Formats: sequence, C-alpha cells, structure tokens
Amino acid sequence: MKQIKAHIAVSLDGHTATLDKELDWLPNEVKAIIGKYYLDADCLLMGANTYNYIFEHWGGWPHKSKRSFVVSHYDTNVTPNCGVEFLTEEPLQRVYELKEKTDILVVGGGKLLTSLIKAGLLDSLTIYTVPVMAGKGIGFIGETSGSHWKLSESRVLDNGVVCSTYLFGGSI
Repeated sequence: MKQIKAHIAVSLDGHTATLDKELDWLPNEVKAIIGKYYLDADCLLMGANTYNYIFEHWGGWPHKSKRSFVVSHYDTNVTPNCGVEFLTEEPLQRVYELKEKTDILVVGGGKLLTSLIKAGLLDSLTIYTVPVMAGKGIGFIGETSGSHWKLSESRVLDNGVVCSTYLFGGSI
C-alpha cells in the first residue's frame, strides 16, 4: 500500500486561510517548500474549494503534468484536458483504490483532511505553524477524534515557523 501525505500551513489560531480565502499571511519560504512537494508528487488530491481556488487565483491549472483528483459532490471540472478527474461517486473508496497504486499528496482542504483522517487513509501530516493570528478564517480541521498520531520530526524554519510531521499511529 502506498502513502497519502499532506502538507498544510496553519496560523497560530488554527486557520488555513482568511474568510476571503486569502493566504497573504503565509511566508514565501513556506509557499516555496509546499510548492516543491506539489512538483515532486506523483498524484494530487484536493477538495472542490481548493481546486476552484487554484484555478481562479493561479490563472488556470498549474499541474497539467500530474494526475489530479478532486473529491466533490458535483463534477464541476473546468480543466478536463489537464489530467483532472472528479471523484463524486464513493470518493473515499476511490481514494483507497488509488492509494493501492500510487503515492498521493493532499493539497489543502480541511474538510477533505477531516474525511481522510476519519477513514484512516491519511498516513502523514506535516503542519507548518505560522506565528501569526489570522483572526476569523477557514478552520484547519474538523472533528477527528479517535486517531493517534506520532511526531516523527519537528524543526523551526525562518520567521519562527514550526514544521512538524506526524505519522498515523492507528485508531482507538
């Protein structure tokens, strides 16, 4: 079985973006580190909100050379010729089947991360804790009680950003 990993930046007060979905509080160093993981990944997985944000804010689809999957209730694919596939029917089962064949990197998406954790599908979570209070914003993760995680690495980056990687340790 392959691995599903996630790299996500979070403010000190637990937000991944402001209410207007902006990331201007995110240091360039963190953007560059996470961006490198996107470039190196075999396969990308995201929720519909992240997909729409990337398409709207980056002037099109930047990951044309990657297999990309979007977990959504509706197929609203505006990039059908760019290797993007929407998973609308039994999406977590489809993610499990993908995980049997390829390593997957989760791109953003607190709702998706919550679903993956609840289903026991996420193997590794790297959190970049940025020392800024975003105020009101989009929350990092929903209710996910019932799983254990083990810290495998933690280091301090420039600007006081703490990068911590956790490995899934099992369910209760």
